[in-house]
Parts: sequence; structure tokens; C-alpha cells
Amino acid sequence: MKETPLATVLVDRAVRPAREKSAGEVERILAASERVLGERGFAGLRIDDVLAEAGLSTRAFYRHFRGKSELFLALFDREMLRADERLRAKVAAVPEPEAKVRAWIEAVLALAFDPRVRDRTRLFLLERQVIATEFPDEIARCIRLLLAPLEEAVAAGRDTGAFPDAAPAADALAVHHLCSGLTTDRLLGVGELTRQQAVALACRFALTTLRGGASAT
Repeated sequence: MKETPLATVLVDRAVRPAREKSAGEVERILAASERVLGERGFAGLRIDDVLAEAGLSTRAFYRHFRGKSELFLALFDREMLRADERLRAKVAAVPEPEAKVRAWIEAVLALAFDPRVRDRTRLFLLERQVIATEFPDEIARCIRLLLAPLEEAVAAGRDTGAFPDAAPAADALAVHHLCSGLTTDRLLGVGELTRQQAVALACRFALTTLRGGASAT
């Protein structure tokens, strides 16, 4: 086994406390921000209030964040990682490509239709536009994260012949846009579909396309 040079060990020992302190500060700021955000929304997310909640100084905040937008981006990123874990678990729980596509659609739409997570989804999804122009690459990366399980399911369907003409990246993006529209309508209170109707609609359009035009059940 290759040994680590002593110089590397010494440097790591010197910087480890600072790294751990920084990680602890970031976690305290994010946890405090989630509480403030949940109570007051994005408009009421004030850095002074976050720092008072976290028990940290302004200097500590600006060691890690350039401002409110970057703070919200970090919160959004964390929320997307949580959503990705839920999506992957739902998709992995079923064996066949068609079932995986259905599971992905159901899990994504649940973010807007399930009352246990709806308010939190509204908070992040609708305010995403606030930071999308400032951090387009980061937002695109978060969306790709959510799309990955669906894209993998479509690719598996193509390989097994269930979706013979599928283009995994493009088709997954199209399904995402369909679900995003249904989700946004629900969160804005303008959608008339029930959760069951929304899932059925999205599955019908997605699976009809993926099967190459065959009627979806």
C-alpha cells in the first residue's frame, strides 16, 4: 500500500480544524436559513435574521456566501439532493422500465400534490426563477440531477425494446417539462386536475411517446 507523504499528513493536520470549523458554520447557517425561510418566505429571508438564529457573525456569513442569492442557491441545492434521494428510491423499488417511468412521474408530482411537502416545494420551485438568471449552470445541474433516474429508466427501456426509438436525454427532458407544468399549475392554484388525474395524464403522454405511438394503458 502506498503511504501518504509526511508533508501531506502535516498539512492536513494543520488545515483540518479550519475545515471542520467552516463546515460547522455552513451547516448552522443553512439550518437557520431553512427555519427563517419556512417562516417568512424568500422575501423575508434576511441575512441579519439568519445570523441571529444561527448565533454567528456577519464575518462568518461572508466567509462562505457572497450574498442572499448564493445562500438561497445552497438551500435549493440541498433540497434537490433530498428530492433526488426520494426519486431514486421510488424508481429503484420497481423492476421494469415502464414502471420506473411511472414511479418517477408519481414521485415528482407528489412534490406538488402531497400536502406534507407541498408548501416546501412551493417555496423552492417558485423562487427558483429568482436565482436562475444569476446561477444558470448551478440550476441546470440540479435539474440534471432530478432527471438522471428518469433518463436511466428510458435508456433501459430502449435497450430492452420497450421504448424502441427512445432518445433518453431528450425524452426525459420532455417528460420533465410536462410534469413541471402540472406541478407549477398546482402550486399556483390554477390547476384543476386531481393528483390521480395529473399522474394519469403525464403517464399517458409519456408512455405513448416512449412506446413509439402505441396506446398507453
